[in-house]
Amino acid sequence: MKKKLFWIAIGQFISACAYCQILNANNLVATGLGGLATVFNRLTGADVQLLLIIMALPIFVWAFFSYSKKQIFYAGFSYFMFTFYVGIVNRFLPQFLTDPIAAAISGGVVGGIAGGIIMKQRVANGPESIVALYLKEKKGLSIGSYYLIINTVVIFSSIIYGDMTMIVYSLICTFVQSVVTDKLIIGFEKYYNVNIMSDQYLEITQFIRNDLNRGATFIQGMDTSNVKKKMLIQAVVNQQELIAIKEFVKSFHDDSFICASISNNIIGRGFDVE
Repeated sequence: MKKKLFWIAIGQFISACAYCQILNANNLVATGLGGLATVFNRLTGADVQLLLIIMALPIFVWAFFSYSKKQIFYAGFSYFMFTFYVGIVNRFLPQFLTDPIAAAISGGVVGGIAGGIIMKQRVANGPESIVALYLKEKKGLSIGSYYLIINTVVIFSSIIYGDMTMIVYSLICTFVQSVVTDKLIIGFEKYYNVNIMSDQYLEITQFIRNDLNRGATFIQGMDTSNVKKKMLIQAVVNQQELIAIKEFVKSFHDDSFICASISNNIIGRGFDVE
């Protein structure tokens, strides 16, 4: 629990830096309640921290009677740390003022790092997550669709005081942030699930085990073109190993067949992608 809280606090500090010192400083709009707080701040001049609290409080009160206290605790702690850090970084850290495209990319990268750190803790990271969970359970709306809708509405609401150019840059920032977050969660290395149908299955398996140091699985298969039994080999390899397997199988100059697809969420010996 202490480890989760530590990394949530670190992630939200980085998130607050991206929100205040990069996005808000360069007139870009963040997603979620942070983005709404920015819009209302620029329209009314109200304090951002106060707006964040006012918008989140009703959701947490409702959620307190609807969901487990553990889930609400983590979501509340995460949101509290973000709100707290917003006030700190606004007062003590310098703003990163630059051109819009540099702000969009740098804000997306820093925000994506923060999002990846928090999401790897597998907890709700704020009131938006609780609403997303409710809509998924009660209305059948996927979490991805919910975030797409709410973030689009938030960003385009800034047209009230801004222009379309800044909206485009804000969308670029959101895209970069999602890509960076995914990479931190899934990993930068690409792995492939390889299926090989060949009469040379013993030689290919020996190559996979000895030369590539990967495991392989045999599955009894049937070639429907000549109704002949063949052995299907399955293995999970990285990109460089996939190239090596292709070249090795091609060297037989026969009718061996290879099918490879990208595979995520790999857990086990020799792999560290979760």
